[in-house]
Amino acid sequence: MDLLEACCSCRRLWEETLLCMQHGIVVMDLQGNILFTSPAVEPLLRFTPSELQGKNLCIAFMPEDLTYFYPNLLHLARKNIPFEGELLLVRKDGTHFIAFIVMRPYLDSWHGIIVVGIQDIDKRKQLEKAFKETPYEDLVKIADGIAHELRNPLLGIGGFLNRLFKLCKGLEEYQEYYDHIMHNLRKIEALVKKVEYFARLPKPSFTKSSMKELIQESVQPYLPKMEERKIELVIHVEELTLQLDKNLVVRVFSILMENALDALSEGGAISIASKRTDNQLTISFSDTGAGISPKDLPFIFNPFFSTKPEGAGIDLAIMKRVMEAHGGQVNVSSEQRRGANFFLEFPMERRRPIRTRSLA
Repeated sequence: MDLLEACCSCRRLWEETLLCMQHGIVVMDLQGNILFTSPAVEPLLRFTPSELQGKNLCIAFMPEDLTYFYPNLLHLARKNIPFEGELLLVRKDGTHFIAFIVMRPYLDSWHGIIVVGIQDIDKRKQLEKAFKETPYEDLVKIADGIAHELRNPLLGIGGFLNRLFKLCKGLEEYQEYYDHIMHNLRKIEALVKKVEYFARLPKPSFTKSSMKELIQESVQPYLPKMEERKIELVIHVEELTLQLDKNLVVRVFSILMENALDALSEGGAISIASKRTDNQLTISFSDTGAGISPKDLPFIFNPFFSTKPEGAGIDLAIMKRVMEAHGGQVNVSSEQRRGANFFLEFPMERRRPIRTRSLA
């Protein structure tokens, strides 16, 4: 008798085999009703086998996955198509974890069942993320610590400087020194604020937003300066609605406007355009300024890298972090004396089609 025959004829051997498996096994019918669970399922979902018996597996899925994703998984199984992938599952107590599931249908002329393997990969994903981000996050923490240490001394210096200047009131030769010191203190304070914002960038709060309206809102404060410098602004952006964090994206657009204006002292043009391809929307910001040196181009998004004498090298690093937090990215192309082109790539939909529309 081989192992398969032994398992089929001996329930105890079958149960002992499942008991040795670290991953949870769920057997259900083609409607998702649970017929059997292995012992390893209980510590994963916190449901006892008797609580799951006869229930539908949908109780372990996130509410947002019940409209399309879960029905699509059952649809694939009925078509005898297996599935493997990562998703969030919900435990009995409402907590959730990242799971890797394998669904294998078994169909014959009389009946059909689906065997589901469930593996908790939550800790592994956290470790992978931590390992990937450690060097960069260490830099962020260092920057945050330096900014914090600078803030209090700056306040003290500013306060004492004002008191000393009042004692010297009436002596005009000191006014120039006072103005110079205060100007530089304000620059340092502005830099500290930027570093703190970079280090403590808030997580995006996604809402439906009109891309065209966000761009118009972003450029509005710069129109008087552009008119004064005789800089032309050309906008060709189609009306599209995306899930975005409005405040963070406006900050990105403002950074690009300031960057373009810095490159254009008198005259020239700034162009903003959109291009949609499949599941991606690209917003391009182009200027006719001096451009970026090829040797500097690979480093411009690095924190504290700047080619400007008075630059801090924080703004483009902030922009990169915001775009990555939106599941997108930023790219740049440039030729010296021919301007610079920044490309912001936003995903129209961050989820796979199996999660967004019915496959039936």
